[in-house]
Amino acid sequence: MDDVSIAQAKEHLEELIARAAKGEEVLISDPALGTVRLQIVKITQHKRQKRVAGHLAGQFRVPEGLFDPLPEDELRRWTGEDS
Repeated sequence: MDDVSIAQAKEHLEELIARAAKGEEVLISDPALGTVRLQIVKITQHKRQKRVAGHLAGQFRVPEGLFDPLPEDELRRWTGEDS
């Protein structure tokens, strides 16, 4: 385990990242902010799924009139003209 200041971390960031990637615990401390731990985050392939256009086709129905324009009185209330 290594405890370094923010100034040291800025100067040696690549080295610290490499050490954390190997499993070493690296702590970065700042008197005002406290201490944080630098560690590797492993993301497995199944969490990064490709987006496929249309994959939800037919699974839900958009209510009729959902995208119709609002009536004039409703628009006035939203814009504050009907106060």
